[in-house]
Amino acid sequence: MNQKLPILFLGLLLTLCTALRAQTLEGRITDAETSQPLEAVMVSVTRGNLLTDYRLTDADGRFALPWKYEGSRQVSVSLLGYRTEVRTVIAPGRLDIALVPEAVVLKEVQIRPGRISTRKDTVRYDLARFATSKDVHIKDVLKRLPGVDVDENGQVRYKGKPIDHYYVEGMDVTGGRYAQINNNLDARAVKTAEIMENYQSVKALKGKINSEEVALNLKLDPKVRDQWIWNVTAGLGGGTDVLWEGSLNALQLGKGRQSIYNYKTNNNGTDLSREQDVQTADASADTPMTAFLTQPGIQAPLDEHRLLFNQTHTLNANRMYKYDDNRSLRLQAGYTRNRLEQQQGNVRLYYQPGDTVRLDEEFRYNLLEHDAFAEARYEDNSERHYLSNRLTLQANAGRSRSAELQQTLNTGSLQAANLFSLIRNADQHTWEVTSTTRYAWMPSRLQLPAGTDDYRQQAFRTDNQVSYLHKRNGLTRQHQAGIEGEWTRDNGFAAGSLALRLLTSFLLDRDPWRVSLSLPVGLKHYFAQSRPHLLFQPTLYASYRPDYHWKFSTLAYINRSAGSTSDLYPYLYRTDYRTLHCTNGLLPVSLSQNYQVYGEYKNTAHEFFVTLSLQYAKRHSRTLTAQYIAADTLLYLRQAMPNHTEQWSVSTHLSKGCYDWNLKTSLELSLNRSTGKQLTLSAATGTGSTGATDALPQNYRYDYLKAEPKIVWAPVDALEMQYHGTFAYGGSKIGDHTRLSPLLDMVNRLHLTLSVGDVYLRLSGEHYRNDLGGGNHQTTLLADATLTYRHGRWRFEASVRNLFDKRTYAYTNYTATQSYTYWLNIRPREGMAKVSYQF
Repeated sequence: MNQKLPILFLGLLLTLCTALRAQTLEGRITDAETSQPLEAVMVSVTRGNLLTDYRLTDADGRFALPWKYEGSRQVSVSLLGYRTEVRTVIAPGRLDIALVPEAVVLKEVQIRPGRISTRKDTVRYDLARFATSKDVHIKDVLKRLPGVDVDENGQVRYKGKPIDHYYVEGMDVTGGRYAQINNNLDARAVKTAEIMENYQSVKALKGKINSEEVALNLKLDPKVRDQWIWNVTAGLGGGTDVLWEGSLNALQLGKGRQSIYNYKTNNNGTDLSREQDVQTADASADTPMTAFLTQPGIQAPLDEHRLLFNQTHTLNANRMYKYDDNRSLRLQAGYTRNRLEQQQGNVRLYYQPGDTVRLDEEFRYNLLEHDAFAEARYEDNSERHYLSNRLTLQANAGRSRSAELQQTLNTGSLQAANLFSLIRNADQHTWEVTSTTRYAWMPSRLQLPAGTDDYRQQAFRTDNQVSYLHKRNGLTRQHQAGIEGEWTRDNGFAAGSLALRLLTSFLLDRDPWRVSLSLPVGLKHYFAQSRPHLLFQPTLYASYRPDYHWKFSTLAYINRSAGSTSDLYPYLYRTDYRTLHCTNGLLPVSLSQNYQVYGEYKNTAHEFFVTLSLQYAKRHSRTLTAQYIAADTLLYLRQAMPNHTEQWSVSTHLSKGCYDWNLKTSLELSLNRSTGKQLTLSAATGTGSTGATDALPQNYRYDYLKAEPKIVWAPVDALEMQYHGTFAYGGSKIGDHTRLSPLLDMVNRLHLTLSVGDVYLRLSGEHYRNDLGGGNHQTTLLADATLTYRHGRWRFEASVRNLFDKRTYAYTNYTATQSYTYWLNIRPREGMAKVSYQF
């Protein structure tokens, strides 16, 4: 009998709890368009005109009402800016409702939901209020969003910072190669864009490890979600040569599975290889290994389509499956074949103590390059656990030839990597295991009349760590231990290293304050040396967010680091026909201190965003790279010499939108100063010695100011104007007596689009004013015209580029104790006609 009493009591208790729970009406209120929870929604119970009870939803959109009524009651759900929903409830239970946004009219005043809205750390843009009939792809609309910028290379930034994640319907089908979406997804297919700040992509760490990352998520129009969208483009034109352009792509973007398949080709200067570039910062990614020899590239403050003489074919395939809310599988592959031709020249001035050396170079080179990659990633991302495994393969082969330089350069690379991560959550306790392994084979060859240099570089790297995390009362404590190994081999040279790491960190999260202290320390032993190196990076971070509008933060850390095993390569090696390098087997060990103060203000109701950042860094190093310059030789030689460099920078980003004027403006300002020491070898040293005792150090200071204003304005439906200016001012002081005249460079880009019905005329002008030093400067004016006709799914386009038929472009740069003046050929006047169709 005594044993039955506790069982009976427990049964009565469970029955009572079940009965109490059954007498509650609970549910969740969300936005019908975005599926996001709605906070502070009024959920009221009425009988006739009498209000009997009410509740407001919490931050997750949830509510709970005690139900003590006999018969039916009316439950009303209302929030300003949304259509009121009324339900008849006859019994307690669950009630989930999705509210539909709508305008609210009060007498003669219309209160409309703004085109930008905010909830917690999410900023939501209604793209229907930003898009125009002239927009082709989604990147054309993103450029108009206040606070958001799209760079010339296609990278998306929010408040001046590159975004860390790019999603469509919550899925990252491209793995960060989001140019495949920006350049192919129809602008009319996207309904809203969400910017999520302090975004934590790992659910198991949400609320435990705070993140400063930013994510962009596109919400599609339900009419096109899960539907296949096919686009085909064909173009033909001429100038000095026959031009072509063609593309075929297919997109299927939904909530359960997504696909992007794409083939493109052209020879009109458009850089298609950017669609294969990862443009987001994935914290789980491992840095690829680099070889001694790399192919030359083209860099100039000029739009790439002006200077690329190319023949490009690119192909990529992306497929992503989302099995449920947590599990997903992404498969990717891509290939690019690129043939480039360029004729260019340069004049380099090296300012040495008591002497200035001038090197002239003029050549034409041809480059044929093949790039391929494949990737598979499985992810199980739930609140209780996280599992991710990512396997990547990358291959590259390139061959360049310059008859004037009598140089042929062959490079190759085959790299394989696996990145594994496992996290387990148990209430306040979290365990994590991560492992990264990468292998690279990088053969290369430099052929010169004097002989051939062959490299057969191999490298292996592994990094493994375990960590424990505990959070209680707003304080998160983390302990981590890791082991890292690295090995490299080339032409009989072999070197390896082994590192052990320990980390203890603390995070205190008490609104409005967030303070973290990280104390990593490690020992790294290079087998070619007799002693290990102590490495550390204590970091202190604090942020203060008094309300939705303001945020302030400070960051300070000290970092002691060492180089990689390839830095121990002791032999003299060439990187081109006249440039030699030698590390002397000296390992670069440095100690740096870094400080940052940051502040921001945002007001989405007024479409205003502003940030301000101040940074200072000082770096002490035990080694310094000395340079020896002669008429036919550039020698860079690492020397044992203590030195330090300093950097100061101030930067700000402002963005303001004006809804009633259809206007968006932004301005970026940055001011930088760098100081350091350059080591020069005297001519008596020659190139046959790597000891180089006759070294002459000299101090340098470099100042640089840059301003970038942007305007997007559509005063009337038939006219849109886009302006992008770049103004740069920089000067250098070398030693006590050499001061290089400051360079003033200006770029003004103006695009005007006129529309009459379905016909659009786009006029583009670019003005470049470049200082060349010594009081000389060059002005270049370029202009394009494009006529477009859209009819249903068809788009016809005729364009003429470089109307004034400019053929050359020149500019000058300063770097430390050098001055570089480059000139290169640009594409002549060309015309092209294209037709596009969307299935």
